[in-house]
Amino acid sequence: MNQKRVIEVAATLFLEKGFAYTSMDELVRVSKVSKSNVYYHFSDKEELLEGVVDYWIETYQRAIDQILSQNQLSVEDRVQMFLKHLSQGVQSREYKGGCPFITLYIQSPTHATHIKEKIGLFFTGLQMKVSLLLKQGVEKGEFRNTIHIDEVAALFITNLEGALFISETLKDATVITKTASQFFNLLR
Repeated sequence: MNQKRVIEVAATLFLEKGFAYTSMDELVRVSKVSKSNVYYHFSDKEELLEGVVDYWIETYQRAIDQILSQNQLSVEDRVQMFLKHLSQGVQSREYKGGCPFITLYIQSPTHATHIKEKIGLFFTGLQMKVSLLLKQGVEKGEFRNTIHIDEVAALFITNLEGALFISETLKDATVITKTASQFFNLLR
């Protein structure tokens, strides 16, 4: 339980203040978990960063798998549900760290290649899931059958990342869902 608490607090602080600017002492103070307990679970801040990346991956995977399973809804409705969930997260963080993965990737120490690889694998997996959704959309007649699914999935993710960044700079989470609507209109 303490380990989970420290990771959740770190997940917020790393996005709000930055990995480099968050001290282990601050984590102890905010999480109210003793210093010895924090160091029992995490030998250093980099190990904690890896725990935070895992936390965000699991959070997103759960949300994505939930929308994948709701076959009674259209693909666009399912994706928009997921994006509304993302938007709420961005708003609740007061637009800091629009995309946790890019924020943490950039903030990772240069030598933390395993953390960067983990984030890369997350995006590879995400693209496969988006391809799966687009394939379902084509099969259901939501999208035209001439689209190149994998290429469009890659474009969708690039588009989403851009929308997350712009929503952060404009402090407007509606950019995320509006951009997706425009994207889907191009697939009909």
